[in-house]
Amino acid sequence: MSSRSLADTIVERVRGLVEEYIVTVIARDSIMVKYANGEVTVTQAWRDYVVSIYMAKAGRISASTFTSRDPVEAAARTATLIEKLQPSPLYAPLPQPTGKPSSTVDPKVRDLSLSGDAARLVEDVDVSRYGDVAGMNSLEYSKAYMMGSNGLDAEFEVTSFSGYMRVFRGESSGQWAWVSTRYEPALALKAIDKAGELASLCSTLPLERIASGTYRVLLSPMVAGNLMERVAFAASAGSVIFGFSFLQGRQKGDVIASGKLTLREIPLDPSLPGYRSVDDEGVATRDKAIIERGVFKGLLHNTKTAKLMGEESTGNAGWILPRIFNLEIEGGSLREEELLEALGDGIYATNNWYTRFQNYLEGTFSTVTRDTLLVIRGGKPIACARRARLTGRLPELIANIEDLSRERWPIQWWEVDTPFIIPHVIVSKLGVTMEG
Repeated sequence: MSSRSLADTIVERVRGLVEEYIVTVIARDSIMVKYANGEVTVTQAWRDYVVSIYMAKAGRISASTFTSRDPVEAAARTATLIEKLQPSPLYAPLPQPTGKPSSTVDPKVRDLSLSGDAARLVEDVDVSRYGDVAGMNSLEYSKAYMMGSNGLDAEFEVTSFSGYMRVFRGESSGQWAWVSTRYEPALALKAIDKAGELASLCSTLPLERIASGTYRVLLSPMVAGNLMERVAFAASAGSVIFGFSFLQGRQKGDVIASGKLTLREIPLDPSLPGYRSVDDEGVATRDKAIIERGVFKGLLHNTKTAKLMGEESTGNAGWILPRIFNLEIEGGSLREEELLEALGDGIYATNNWYTRFQNYLEGTFSTVTRDTLLVIRGGKPIACARRARLTGRLPELIANIEDLSRERWPIQWWEVDTPFIIPHVIVSKLGVTMEG
């Protein structure tokens, strides 16, 4: 069954039960290759459907996503339950569609995904020369159809090539990730080269346990992507409404960061798989600054949060709360080979995970480094540390940005969920506590 015919069938079942609806059906053809101990361990190729449905009646709203084998019946059952809900203070009528659907498709990704030819992906991203590696890479071709009671009728296609790879050199390791809408094996190999370079460097250096304290820190795109994604999420009106944002109370035009920082939400970048020309409500998307040269440019809205806060939609729906499609940070003045010299004395954090917030309104966070953690003195790497916890507050983190690299990396993996084009970032002050 095609995405369009499945959406038609669902609409026929729910139309008489609710006043408003939007149905989105996405058919996905995917290939995934997993690696461990330098070898391919799993190859998979599959097709699945993701069905999402928004419904409203008498101010009551419901949004559900189904991957069941019978999404039609699941959607119908959900529609019958809407009467049991309380009217939502976030309710707003669905807007008239303003966006025109468009696609970003690389025929190579599409054809390989449809064929399920995992062997081609293994051959083109050959990791044999890297020795002990672990990770994954994947291809995906998505075809989506959206139909709504507000007149929304949109069909579009998106391709994706993404992955991450961890390279081991004895007790040392390095990791890097990549993402694109195009089939670019060279991009993947460049990322794996970077991971291998970091692991090899760490393996040649003595191990040092640094004292806990405040340090100058160079954040790789992997780490900066993780933390700056949290900054972008704080700019969602939903985060502000529910008390999960350090930007609560901030106004457009407020200086909230270093003048070196420009953070943009870029749904119309065709190189990133979050590409969308219409949001979930059918409103036209647009590229926009969240922070421009340190100045806050405003919150991200759908029609519901916009109505509640007296603003206009920014084309970031999310049926219930705003969403973010793609992100970028503008590059700085430094070449990558100049970064350590510019850092001087400090720490180079190349990867992280387990980011947690102790206080969302203050933006107080901690995150644990993993893989290569370099000790830099006099602009040169002199030792490798095993693991540390980085601590601070997001408002101070973005205020303390000193410079960024010219070169930017397209990143997406577990800890950077939103496709992100991002440089290295030098922060003048960040808390560092040794783990273990």
